[in-house]
Amino acid sequence: MQRSDVTRDDGTWMGMSLDVQDRHQPGLCVLSAGPQLQVSQLSRPVLLAVVDEQLQGVDFWRTDEYRSFVPLLRADAGRALAGSPERWAHRFAQYLVDWPDSPLHEGRWLLSCDSPFRRWRHAETSHADYWSSMLVEGHPDGYIDWFLHSHSWEVLPLRPMPNADDSRVKAYRKQARGGTLPPVLLDGHARLAAAIAESVEPPLLQLHRTVPPPPAHSSSASFTT
Repeated sequence: MQRSDVTRDDGTWMGMSLDVQDRHQPGLCVLSAGPQLQVSQLSRPVLLAVVDEQLQGVDFWRTDEYRSFVPLLRADAGRALAGSPERWAHRFAQYLVDWPDSPLHEGRWLLSCDSPFRRWRHAETSHADYWSSMLVEGHPDGYIDWFLHSHSWEVLPLRPMPNADDSRVKAYRKQARGGTLPPVLLDGHARLAAAIAESVEPPLLQLHRTVPPPPAHSSSASFTT
């Protein structure tokens, strides 16, 4: 995999470009057949969904089989890399490459700290209220209504969000209070839960595919995690 920094017109860092080769299939992917959807991690189904007959929403069910490709991040790493999204991006890029069940596959990807989630919060809304409202509720099953959920992106966790007194969340809450919380790749359930519990803006890294591979090596799965 080749990495290169992406900067804005003024030279400030905004993300990292990842050119992935020789990885033909994603480990984490979305499959569809008619109204049925499945998110799988290697051979493990982690989320099943079906669009209802009236096309007014979708029922989903999580299997509790999802496994994070980001390990538990220690406090000393948080302190060492605090305030440096560039260095965190390099570390997260390595996690994505090392784990076979990550979403990376052939093509060009952008790992960016510039997420629209940051821009949608109104100034009078606390970080805790905003990020709590962005989470789709329901476990193991739930329903996403197109009418209620059609005007904004939301976060659908692939496993239950831990509560505020979970041991991992408590550790991350200390980092959140100290300004050293590692970024959330929308995979970091405990880190996001800690930011909500402390009502601080979570540092984010967003991964999305920008350039697909040539048609001969194309894949049917493309999504943001």
